Amino acid sequence: MNTGALVGIIANPASGKDIRRLVAHGSTFDNNEKINIVRRVLIGLAATGVQRVAFLPDGYAIVGRAAEPLSLDLELSPLPMESRGGADDSLEAARRLADLGAGVIVTLGGDGTNRIVAKGCGDVPLVAISTGTNNVFPRMIEGTLAGLAAGLVATAQVRNEQDQPAVVRRRPRLDLSVDGAPREIALVDVVTSRQSWVGARALWEPSQVAEVVLSGIVPAAIGFASLGHLLFPAELGSDAGVRIAIGPSTGRRVLAPLAPGLLRLVSIASAALVPPETTVRLQGDRGTIALDGEREVTIPPQGAVVEVTLRKDGPWVVEIEEALRQGTERGAFSRDEEDYSEFV
Repeated sequence: MNTGALVGIIANPASGKDIRRLVAHGSTFDNNEKINIVRRVLIGLAATGVQRVAFLPDGYAIVGRAAEPLSLDLELSPLPMESRGGADDSLEAARRLADLGAGVIVTLGGDGTNRIVAKGCGDVPLVAISTGTNNVFPRMIEGTLAGLAAGLVATAQVRNEQDQPAVVRRRPRLDLSVDGAPREIALVDVVTSRQSWVGARALWEPSQVAEVVLSGIVPAAIGFASLGHLLFPAELGSDAGVRIAIGPSTGRRVLAPLAPGLLRLVSIASAALVPPETTVRLQGDRGTIALDGEREVTIPPQGAVVEVTLRKDGPWVVEIEEALRQGTERGAFSRDEEDYSEFV
């Protein structure tokens, strides 16, 4: 066991509060609930022998408040950085945690939060807990279990071995370039919108959308990522992505969950599989580009060359169930006489 293991926590105080609470029926994860989740994560980390936790400081003091009522053998340290309340906070925190040699980073957020973290975390694996809206990348997982899995990986009690299923697995990513220059990444989807303004950022109406590129075909996905398995159910589990053009209809329409509680008929003009390491060129007409559900990039009025490349070397992610299974097999949870009542 690596008793000096460091685990990072990036809890985004802004996640789970966007406009889809008004136009759909998205859940609201207030910061008090995030405190409760982080508290359970800390209990799980301490139970696996993690001794050091570094975290993103935020104006609501999520991690600090989570730790207040606990008596755990954990050294908790805010990262020495200024928190400004924007996406750059998560990016800077991820970079600093990678530089510090963190064994795992636990994130609380949605697809957008994890996209930002993935830009800065390097090869540090993520345990992504869903507290956002359209969540395809992060998991809706109980915080205690997430903390246990993160702790097992960080302390090297479980690891990838040839004769076992992977404990840590690489996810794909999408690289966006505009006029030949690298611009951004996405973990789930890149969507071009006919709207020329970013506005409320989120997309939920198919009439606003021109094209969609997906990093994979995921069952039970929500958002425009749901189109993948609706159009190519036989390709579930493959490493292919998907490119889709939205309407006018060629006669095929699918009923897709584009936001929590929001179902829309989507007219499909064309759809094709995208092999890994393949670049596709999208329509570069005036509009905006959404990354993992949020409009981020404005296409200039004169148009642009917009290209998306499907890469296999996206962020590493902890397979929580497999980490817990292997931890059990290796005796990580076996105790003789130690009293763990302090973790309750």
